[in-house]
Amino acid sequence: MVHNYAFIITGLQLMARPPISPDRKTVRTSLMLPEDVHFQVQALADANHVSSAWVIRMAVQRFLDEHQGQLELPLRMSARQGSDS
Repeated sequence: MVHNYAFIITGLQLMARPPISPDRKTVRTSLMLPEDVHFQVQALADANHVSSAWVIRMAVQRFLDEHQGQLELPLRMSARQGSDS
């Protein structure tokens, strides 16, 4: 049996995690990133042989896990950090 695992970066460790289940629905989303953030995401993805989309999905999932059940975020983003504030 062959397992296809993705890797989650936690500090300096890589942890194996199964890929998204094929029966789990996904939705295509577009977003704008500051150029420096885009380059950081791409460098991290390249260094770990994953896509930039994968890095962003993992970051969003971690953020949601950390703030699960909260109605308000602990910090408001400034206009400089995000255009949706």
